Amino acid sequence: MRRAVVVCGANGERGLILEKVVERFARENQSKILQFGAGGIAVSSLMLTMSNVDLTNVITVNGCRNRCTDKIIERAGAKIRTSCVLDDALQREVGACKTTCSYDFPDVNEEEVRRFVSIIAKGLE
Repeated sequence: MRRAVVVCGANGERGLILEKVVERFARENQSKILQFGAGGIAVSSLMLTMSNVDLTNVITVNGCRNRCTDKIIERAGAKIRTSCVLDDALQREVGACKTTCSYDFPDVNEEEVRRFVSIIAKGLE
């Protein structure tokens, strides 16, 4: 069985960081996982089972401590093996999700990206 890494749909600065994290994470781990957005999984966990994913072995990637992805996955009947939260890799305050037009986008901190990729990769072990 394959594992699913389900990434939240965070926007604003959090979404920008998650985009970089997913790009880097996929380089080394894409062959081990299937990746879906949380919105698609919320509709039906059948998408995962059709792709030979064990629904008791899901890794969630949350853009904030609200853990929206966890809530969506649990409602869909899947079990979370590892829940990863972006804030665990950050050493600074990052604003909440809101419309992207209300943000000033600073350069993404590469050390933060590396730390969060490491957290997610440990979930695959």
